[in-house]
Amino acid sequence: ADMPPPRGAAAVRTAMLRSSVCRLAPHGARSLSAAALPVQPPIALFGVAGRYATALYTAAAKKNDLLAVESDLKQFGQVLENSPALKAFSVDPGVPRNQKAKMFVDSLTAMNACATTKNAFSALCEGGRMKELPKVMGMYGELMAAAKGEVTAVVNSAQEMDDAAKEQVDKILKSVLGPTTKVNIEAKFNPGLIRGFTVEVGDKFLDYSLATQLKKLVILLGV
Repeated sequence: ADMPPPRGAAAVRTAMLRSSVCRLAPHGARSLSAAALPVQPPIALFGVAGRYATALYTAAAKKNDLLAVESDLKQFGQVLENSPALKAFSVDPGVPRNQKAKMFVDSLTAMNACATTKNAFSALCEGGRMKELPKVMGMYGELMAAAKGEVTAVVNSAQEMDDAAKEQVDKILKSVLGPTTKVNIEAKFNPGLIRGFTVEVGDKFLDYSLATQLKKLVILLGV
């Protein structure tokens, strides 16, 4: 049975937030790619958010919704990023869980989200785990990237990276990870490195910075 609508000030706030979600959500066309993706989660994730993300991947794979869920989460992530009020609402312990679930499901319905995505949000709301939502979305992205043979490399460099520098890093990583690996580079500027760069890929860390080399030299010389 449908849950009764919220009343009073709560009703107004819920309606405003629902309107905000619909207004902020991008309405780009969903990819129709039929690329074969593994049914089993390609990597192991841990913690509460990891369990939810893994369960979502498994449920989406069974329904052939992997790409649809990925698209839904990207859209909702943009909405969440641009709405401090929505962020606050999502973790507000004063809002009943069933009311919170209804608000998010209604908003996702207006965004044309798939049933698997809506079920996941309901589970997070009903379980009192909405504070884990950003992590769940990020971890689902990690699962999808791994399923597609992609890796995300966080590159901190002493200078702003241009296309040539990104291409150099791409070649270095492909020489380690394999030539067919698609590398998504997330570039960050860190002048403290003095020169060179560092690379983070998952739990692996590569350090090509001058600052680290100088520290090693100081230790070696006992200065």
